[in-house]
Amino acid sequence: PNPRPREAVFTDEDVAMARVIRRFLDAGLPADGLLEVGRVLSHGMANTAEAVRRLAGDALLHPGDSEFAVGLRYVMALDQVGPLIPELLHHQFRAQLRDGIRGELVTEAEREEGRLAGTREVAVAFADLVDYTRLGERLPAEDLGRIAGRFTRLAMGAARKPVVLVKTIGDAAMFVSTSTPELVDSMVALVEAVDGAGDDFPGVRVGAAYGPATNRAGDWFGATVNLASRVTDSAKPGRVLVTQEIHDTAPGHAWKRWRRRGFKGVDGRVRLFSLEARPDQEIKPADPPAAEA
Repeated sequence: PNPRPREAVFTDEDVAMARVIRRFLDAGLPADGLLEVGRVLSHGMANTAEAVRRLAGDALLHPGDSEFAVGLRYVMALDQVGPLIPELLHHQFRAQLRDGIRGELVTEAEREEGRLAGTREVAVAFADLVDYTRLGERLPAEDLGRIAGRFTRLAMGAARKPVVLVKTIGDAAMFVSTSTPELVDSMVALVEAVDGAGDDFPGVRVGAAYGPATNRAGDWFGATVNLASRVTDSAKPGRVLVTQEIHDTAPGHAWKRWRRRGFKGVDGRVRLFSLEARPDQEIKPADPPAAEA
């Protein structure tokens, strides 16, 4: 509803934040860029707040609690640990920003233009849990959530710098790297981690492509991203399937060459290779090339 005349709509904290934004603008930061950062922060903070809420609820709720007891326990916990959360967020922000700066190579063209390019040559990979949708038809939502949470932890553990875990969406994870060999190694590590997660854990398939992609607010877009997603759909469980460009820049692996195949929304037919072994495993000769389709 619309506020009544002279009704206070914003709090003192809202006004203080408005002054902070004013300082950013006075420092020369563009308004549209600040809006984009605000959207990213809002999305990230919503996830963070929900994770903290779940953590507190699981830790502070006791069977048979009265409403008064729960409220009192929440207030006491907030007084004790509330001041620590901004410190945690500040540390994480600085660490992420530092890692991003370390991995950012500013090109001569970017220096001449005076701004970072949005489009770069990167390796993109997707990892999908196999039959996750079918599992959702027979497992309780809570069990399905536990599987997704464990998969996220495995994906985070497999991403080794400069490989970045861009996002996870339930049964899928997206990775980006400026280094193709490190991306392949991380994807192999993820496949092995999922294989070792137990018989009741679904398998995983991985697809990867290399080429130009555009970074917007931490997410990546473009034909290379679309191709990597299409390749993933064609991968077999427990395998890493890649395009020619990934294959050519990730030596030391045993690859099996696939027939060229077409993908919806992709011009021409694409040569694919399936990863058969790690560099530290015995590498057997790859199968002879299949006949052209």
